Amino acid sequence: MSDVLLSVQQAVAQALAESAAVQAVLGASAEIYDHVPPDAAYPYIVFGPAHVTPYDTLTETGFEQVVTLNVWSRYRGGKETRDIFQAVYDTLHRVVLEISGAVFLSCEFHSADFGLDPDGLTYHAAVRFSVMTQSS
Repeated sequence: MSDVLLSVQQAVAQALAESAAVQAVLGASAEIYDHVPPDAAYPYIVFGPAHVTPYDTLTETGFEQVVTLNVWSRYRGGKETRDIFQAVYDTLHRVVLEISGAVFLSCEFHSADFGLDPDGLTYHAAVRFSVMTQSS
């Protein structure tokens, strides 16, 4: 199962990195992290927690993985965070992902939360997508 979970993360990261919409708001070298380096420049996207539940049938084993993407921005106001959200949504909602070790079923927008970080400077969005897979 962990191979499938990693494959989902890699497929999402690749889709975001190759997206013209994401590059338009993050720059040509769109920064998408699994672990944020200490000198990371804003804005960027980092993988957050994933929530996995079974999606089994009588004959197949499957998983629903809710992938959280955290968007971080120091733009004054929430506009940049919302623009990045829109680019991520446009890139991932109902896209077909290449998942190794599993049969890809769907990628759908799940939910998003927006807010100002307690530091009073940093805007944050937690954007979630549901990725469904079955055993291959």
